[in-house]
Parts: sequence; C-alpha cells; structure tokens
Amino acid sequence: MPPIPQQYKTANAFRRALEDRLKNISRVEATALDRVRKRVAFDRILARLFNEPNPKWLLKGGYALEFRFQNIARATKDIDFSIPLMSEPTAERILDLLRVEVDKELGDWFVFLIGAPMLELDRAVYGGWRFPVESRLDGRTFSKFHLDVGVGDAIISQPEWRKGPEFLSFAGISAAHVALLPLDQQFAEKIHAYSIPRGNRQNSRTRDLVDLVLLIEYEMPDKQTIKKALEATFERRKTHEIPAKLEPPPADWKEIYREMAEECGVSKKALDEAFALLENYWNEIFK
Repeated sequence: MPPIPQQYKTANAFRRALEDRLKNISRVEATALDRVRKRVAFDRILARLFNEPNPKWLLKGGYALEFRFQNIARATKDIDFSIPLMSEPTAERILDLLRVEVDKELGDWFVFLIGAPMLELDRAVYGGWRFPVESRLDGRTFSKFHLDVGVGDAIISQPEWRKGPEFLSFAGISAAHVALLPLDQQFAEKIHAYSIPRGNRQNSRTRDLVDLVLLIEYEMPDKQTIKKALEATFERRKTHEIPAKLEPPPADWKEIYREMAEECGVSKKALDEAFALLENYWNEIFK
C-alpha cells in the first residue's frame, strides 16, 4: 500500500521536505543535485504548459527523449518546444503566451519567471526564440534554464501523451502529462540537423548521432511513416535535399560520443558501430 501523501500548509514546509528528498535521490542515483532539481523544475513547468487537452505546443528535442525513455536518454539542460501552427509568430507573442501559461496555480508552491528572448533560433521554420526561465520556491531560486520555442515544424502524425516521473507524489502532486513530438518527426529533425550542409565548418552536434541511435535501438514506428516524415520535414525546411547516403561523423567525435553513449545506455558505445547502425537503418528506409 503506497504511503499517504503529506499535506503541507506552507511553501517553507514543502520546500524543506522536497529538498530532503532530492538530496536522497541525488545520493542514491549518484546524480548531481542540481540535475535532480532541474528535473523537478522541468516537471512543474511542463505541468503548467500541458494543463489542457489541446496544448499550443509539443515537447521536442533532447528532453522529449529523456521524458519518453527516462533513465536511458542523455541528460539535457534545457527544454525545446514546437508550435506547429501560429499565425504571424513573434517573440513578443510567444513570451506573452508563455507568461500566461506558467502563471497557473497548481498547488505546488512553484513560481516561474520568463525573461525576454535572449536568442533567435537559426533553424526554426517560421521563427524561433530562446527564453530564460527562473523557477522559484518559497521565495528562493530553485533552478534556472532555457526554453527554446520554434514555430512551423511539419508534423504528419498524432502527438503522443506520456506521464513523467512522480517526483512530488509524497505531497499528493501528480507528475506532468505531456504531449510529445511524434517519434517519426523527432527522427526526421535529427537527420536534418545531422546532414545539413555546413560549408567549411565541421559538424559538432555529436548529440544528434547519440539520439538517432537511441531512437533506432529502442522505439521507432514503421519505416514508411519515417520516410513520409523525412519528406515533409525536408520539404518544409528547404535547406537541402534528403541525402542519398549519410556522411560518416568526424573522427574526433570518438571520445565524446563514447561518453554520451555511456551516459544514456545505448548499446553502440563505439562511434563506428553507431554510424553503421544508422547507415544500415537509413538504407532500409530507402531500399
């Protein structure tokens, strides 16, 4: 029988109880306390942003994978969102929308402050911006991170709703229930980022290969759906054609890839093995 949730009458009492539990999680999981705190802050802001059945955005990027696979995806520091449809998107409109959404009272004592956009995203289809976020609890800063919001992704499949880990069940507070970017779209966007021409600049996005391997190893829809998502994504973004073959990653990714692969638990720990898996999967899609 699960323990009866404790009722906390003040933010201070709740914060003290939460801090004790997070320190214990940090010790048991051998995870940095700051990382554990950030996961709780992510859960609380997601609970606000997805507090209705038809949300304005979808969770995407690295944290969507971490949310979906939980203990096997690489840890991420920030959150990425996609707004599939929005007429005349501007940074100011999105900022106003975010501030309204995070101001919801969910009985968890958290407060979120969204700052003015600090960066315009260079690969968002119809515009995208980065917003600084401060989460506060009991009048103190709890965690700081960024929200990246892009507009106009080509989405051909239905979003998938998933529930996050129960960090606050001890206080009777349910985890966030979040709409995720479909897996086919996630794969297509990772391929687009991996293969985009960079001129004389070397590709430094090792994380894209790690995420692609994770997707292939653990959970993918049928290849026809993947192909349609690729076609829709490349058509919408109009940066380059779908590559007939994928270029191998730079050799100097070897060490950082191994570290990331160890962190997230994919079976392909060596760079050449990872690319071989991706290349074989790619060839199967277009055979």
